[in-house]
Amino acid sequence: MYEDFMKMSQDSMKPVMKMAENNTAMAVKLMQAQAESAAEMMQNNLAHVQALVETKDMNAAVEMQQKYVEALNEKLMAAAKENAAVIEAAITDAGKIFEGSLAEVQAQAKKTAQNIEKEIAKAGKKAAA
Repeated sequence: MYEDFMKMSQDSMKPVMKMAENNTAMAVKLMQAQAESAAEMMQNNLAHVQALVETKDMNAAVEMQQKYVEALNEKLMAAAKENAAVIEAAITDAGKIFEGSLAEVQAQAKKTAQNIEKEIAKAGKKAAA
């Protein structure tokens, strides 16, 4: 009975471990994407500032600034979509883990309850004898 309980406890921790792995993988992907985006934006910003400094025509500078802001907005939107896709994939994986583990836990609980009933029946027979 104790062994069944310990096995059930260990089995019930498997989904938690899978979720932790899932969350870790998601965090790593998000941090890598953020680091890459930040580095790219810094480089682009420096290049843009250098181009603005070299520009003598005010109209050209305004046009460059507008194009830069539009390009930056597109990059930020793309980064947000990529982050959302990573999070959505992690949530989907978490749902699959939960669904699978719930069925496993229910089966283990049923088996353990049956074993407990058998042990109680044995103990009752010994007490009656």
